[in-house]
Amino acid sequence: MQRDVAGECVLVPIRRTLTEANSIYVLNETGAALWNRIDGRRTAQEIITDFCGEYEVAVDQLAKDFTSLLDDLLSIRAVEEMTR
Repeated sequence: MQRDVAGECVLVPIRRTLTEANSIYVLNETGAALWNRIDGRRTAQEIITDFCGEYEVAVDQLAKDFTSLLDDLLSIRAVEEMTR
């Protein structure tokens, strides 16, 4: 579940184990902007292309940052990997 708190994007896990029930994840501005583009329809590359069209950012650096974010989101089960 996502909540915006004091201008920050906070991910609060639901349906987690008891040991993880108190965990929350705060995304920085870039992470939140990328998170909001993850919709289950677009590929990672499409999201990167869309993001680069809106912000001035080096594609290579954004790809690394987005891959890192996706790895983190996968590890906390906030997203699932899909195949086409």
